[in-house]
Amino acid sequence: MTNTHTYNYQEIKDRLEGQKQSLLHKLQTQALTEQEREAIQMSIDNYQYILDLVEMNHFGRGIHY
Repeated sequence: MTNTHTYNYQEIKDRLEGQKQSLLHKLQTQALTEQEREAIQMSIDNYQYILDLVEMNHFGRGIHY
């Protein structure tokens, strides 16, 4: 079975990383309530999780044929 990709890995990775970096910048440069800070941090963690999944999918990790 061949692992074919129907998406542009680098494009998706760059877009997700950009969104994550934007949130990191917001977290560092704005005065935020604790609740806002926690929500942004949760979003950052989610983006990192998605990035990890995209990478695993791209390199076929965890796929057993």
